[in-house]
Amino acid sequence: MEIKRLIFLLMVVSCTLPPPEPFNPPPTKQLTDGPNSLSEGLLTEYDIWEFLKENPSEAAVIEMLGAPDSVWASDEQPYYVMYYYRPNLQDYNSIELNTKSRRVTGYEWDE
Repeated sequence: MEIKRLIFLLMVVSCTLPPPEPFNPPPTKQLTDGPNSLSEGLLTEYDIWEFLKENPSEAAVIEMLGAPDSVWASDEQPYYVMYYYRPNLQDYNSIELNTKSRRVTGYEWDE
């Protein structure tokens, strides 16, 4: 009887959930520092704001604004944040994207 309890206890203890899968953005060819609409000065801050409020995809954001200066991601949060440094403001603007849909869910873009 004790052996059955021991086997049952070992089975229960060994049945654990796998650790959460870490978020790693897939490498894309689009993450380059080449010319884009933002670096070429073809966009106003208002154009960017209007573009972001339509919740574009990550690929569309990178195509329009170029590669972000940095990215923050958390295992606990369902989103990640791309940061763009704005020299005229001497500050970063941020774009929040959903980790599953990879679409814009929020942003802070100052003029």
